Amino acid sequence: MAVHSGEPESSSRTGAGGQRPLAAGERSVHERVTELLVENAALRRENVTLQSVKDALQESEERYRRLFEDDLTGDYLSAADGRILACNPAFARIFGFASVEDALNTNIRDLYEDSRDRDRLIARLRRGGKVENEGRTRRRRDGTRIHVVENVIGHFGPDGGLLETQGYVYDDSERRRAEEALRESEERFRAVLENSLDAAYRRNLQADRYDYMSPVIEEILGFTPEEMAAMDIGEVMDRIHPDDRPLVKAELNSAAASGRGLLVYRFRAKDGRYRWLEDHFTVTLDPAGRPLFRGGIVRDVTERRRTEEAIRRHATDLARVHRDLESAHREANLYLDILTHDIGNTENVSNLYSELLIDSVEGEAACYMANLKRSIAKSIEILGTVSKIRRIHAGPPLLRPTDLDAVIRAEIDHFRDISISYEGAPRRVLADDLLSEVFTNLIGNAVKHGGPGVAVTVRTEEEDGFVRVTVADTGRGVPDDQKEDIFHRYEKKQRGVGEGLGLYLVQILIDRYGGRIWVEDRVPGHPGDGAAFSLLLREADAVPG
Repeated sequence: MAVHSGEPESSSRTGAGGQRPLAAGERSVHERVTELLVENAALRRENVTLQSVKDALQESEERYRRLFEDDLTGDYLSAADGRILACNPAFARIFGFASVEDALNTNIRDLYEDSRDRDRLIARLRRGGKVENEGRTRRRRDGTRIHVVENVIGHFGPDGGLLETQGYVYDDSERRRAEEALRESEERFRAVLENSLDAAYRRNLQADRYDYMSPVIEEILGFTPEEMAAMDIGEVMDRIHPDDRPLVKAELNSAAASGRGLLVYRFRAKDGRYRWLEDHFTVTLDPAGRPLFRGGIVRDVTERRRTEEAIRRHATDLARVHRDLESAHREANLYLDILTHDIGNTENVSNLYSELLIDSVEGEAACYMANLKRSIAKSIEILGTVSKIRRIHAGPPLLRPTDLDAVIRAEIDHFRDISISYEGAPRRVLADDLLSEVFTNLIGNAVKHGGPGVAVTVRTEEEDGFVRVTVADTGRGVPDDQKEDIFHRYEKKQRGVGEGLGLYLVQILIDRYGGRIWVEDRVPGHPGDGAAFSLLLREADAVPG
């Protein structure tokens, strides 16, 4: 072995940086390791890339799955023979399945209202490849009918044979029902408009034309809706009565601000005659406040206006007649006052002379004078009753609380020769100073028709805010067929001279006081055993002030 400079050969050659150069075998291994390291790094990078792609694919599949399962439409895939191969929960829900698995055990033909619709659909797919947005009636699992909108695509093999159908549906039954309800409502509304006696309209103020007018306008004015639609505002105003145009223009201008208005005017119809119209309308404005439309209801009020005019004329005539009647009434009352005053004076003088003469004659002449005196007294009584009736009818009553007990006791004192039993207590009723006339006439009537020995009973008692007074006698009573008429003999003239005035006066006084009066048998079922006159008077304490 040769030695150079006294150093070993192995240390005589060094590579850059002080490293020993590799032998040929060592270089081959080193290069292979380096290559493996590079390949490993590349594989790691590829693995990272593949993992990223896998994650993206999984995420895409998850999105697709969520899109498929959470879609609001019913998505499905079916075989050519109709077997449902896949569907989402919305499809199961729409057709009433308990789950997706339940739906997968079903043939889609079972969900058609008519199974032949499936065959027609397949035929259309063969021709066009797809069917878009078609509405049809389908059947749920329980047999109920629904209306769906369907989109379907056909997948075909190389030979043109149908492999699968893919589609989605959504249930628009509610929309269909809403459309039906809206259509029915529109039809009803149209029927109401077209069959109404009033004409509905809408005028487009921008186009200056009627864009709707009810057919009934032809019955009102003689113009068809088309003829009215052809009229511009100038033609319309020209047909309004000249006296009414200023008012119509002013109301239209005012309605543009308020949004609504009412017009009553005369319009010249097609036959040339004016008709009175009443127009209730509203104005539709755009956001800037400009009028867009005017719509309303027009009613023919011609007959009503004529009737109102006739009523006004009639009211004027009635007012004139009323004034004439008031004047005649005042004159008649004046004459009656004069006659009553003069006749009363004459009767008083006649009564005075009869009293003077009755003591100076004897025999038959004395009987004549007694009859004359009774006749004069009767005449004075009738005249007094008539005066009281006139007073009652002269004006409204001025009622005030009145001591009923005091009035009855005072009247009983006027009949000292008659047996009168009184059962009462202090009570206040609504009446006036004519209340005493009621008991004067009732007790006097019992005495007059009861004959000698008649007994009278007066009784008072409370009855639901009223005081009931009963005047009963033991006289001959009142037959059943006369119990209603006995208070109206004066009005019906079923009487002799002066008869019936007393009970007529009682009846109108009780009506004046807000009560009522009637007659019954003193002994029920025995009219001949006497009469019982009952009357109701309002209790003063029971009536609000």
